[in-house]
Amino acid sequence: MTSYAETQRLERADRSDFPPGKAEIWDHVVETRKLDFMPNMFAVMGKSPEALRAVAAVGEHVRWHSALDNDLREMVICTVAQAVGNIYEWDHHIHKVPERFRNAVGTLAIEAEPAPVGPALRLCRLLASGEDVDDAQVAGLRESLGDAGLVDLVVMIGYYQLLGSFCAVLGIEVEDSVAHVPFNA
Repeated sequence: MTSYAETQRLERADRSDFPPGKAEIWDHVVETRKLDFMPNMFAVMGKSPEALRAVAAVGEHVRWHSALDNDLREMVICTVAQAVGNIYEWDHHIHKVPERFRNAVGTLAIEAEPAPVGPALRLCRLLASGEDVDDAQVAGLRESLGDAGLVDLVVMIGYYQLLGSFCAVLGIEVEDSVAHVPFNA
């Protein structure tokens, strides 16, 4: 994974920058995330409205419509974020991880947790680090998560890897209103 750029390399788009008929993309992202502002990452992605639409649609599925429970989703986000060095997603999500897991998420220790948590987070780390995943691990995850859960997990890992690359290359700055929390050791 490339190093996170020290400064943001592309400015934010604004809703008024969108061509006629495309402003609903901006509005949909803000509405589905239940925010009163456009997060910086998506605002920069808005420089290409159709890329924003496509990427945000995958995010909408993995965050709110997947077969995974909310706690596991937040731990997946943070595990991938730490593995790929995505400061932006880490800072936005670490406070949503259950408190008992907050200091362990992104570390090898959490992989000892019972299924589905430990094995799912091991898969996150392996995929995000470009390591091999064996048949037994996939079979175990399929057993604990079901087919839909396994597919959603792999899609979610890929989605957050994509965001990791986007944020690192473009140096997406975390909003001032979001507290910075260092990665776990």
